[in-house]
Amino acid sequence: MANYVEHLQPELELGYTKLVTVSTADVRHSWELKGSLAATWPFVSDAERTLIRELNIVDVTDKRYSPIAIPYTYVLDRDRTIYKVYFGWWFVGRPTADELRADFRALLSRRADWAYTDAWQFSGR
Repeated sequence: MANYVEHLQPELELGYTKLVTVSTADVRHSWELKGSLAATWPFVSDAERTLIRELNIVDVTDKRYSPIAIPYTYVLDRDRTIYKVYFGWWFVGRPTADELRADFRALLSRRADWAYTDAWQFSGR
């Protein structure tokens, strides 16, 4: 998330995109994490682990800390349909800022008012 703060956060508002972090930590710890990162996007607490059960992203193999949320990243379209899913149990499965940026561009390119055409290029007039 520190990488997102540094490399993606400045573009989020300008790019009409949003991030939301859902954590299984309690509200206080979620806010502390958000503050320590200086993140501007919302952090939501799922301390009761309701959402992770609904999404079926629960690991119950560790009996001491179970249920544990399996880290997923969902990229949603404007209508909240799932565009892409990243499975981030291992670090390499988590999306980079560049991957998220590419996903956001792909979603924005679906808009009728999104177009890069010759009209946008310098005409030399």
